[in-house]
Amino acid sequence: MHNIVDKSGVRVMKEKCKTCIFRPKNLMQLRPGKVESMIKEAISEPHGSIVCHSTLYANEQAVCKGYFDGYKQHGLLQVAERMNVINWHEIKKKTITSNADKL
Repeated sequence: MHNIVDKSGVRVMKEKCKTCIFRPKNLMQLRPGKVESMIKEAISEPHGSIVCHSTLYANEQAVCKGYFDGYKQHGLLQVAERMNVINWHEIKKKTITSNADKL
């Protein structure tokens, strides 16, 4: 379970990071079919989502902007958007740089 919710709502990245898995050309060099299997798993769960890899090791994780843009009509994200409790999370350069080695 990821830490994407707090008392004020659901954290979602405000923009896609430079190596977002939803950008063209497989910038994260994931194996073929990996993104599709992540999506399938996420939408099969009521509270499912894909966390932005730049926040995986942060205290406050956030939903990937690419996932939100394409799949916000599912589960928790649909409810959060309708209730207007999406908290847009800014990309922090230090977080992305310091966590890249852990992926």
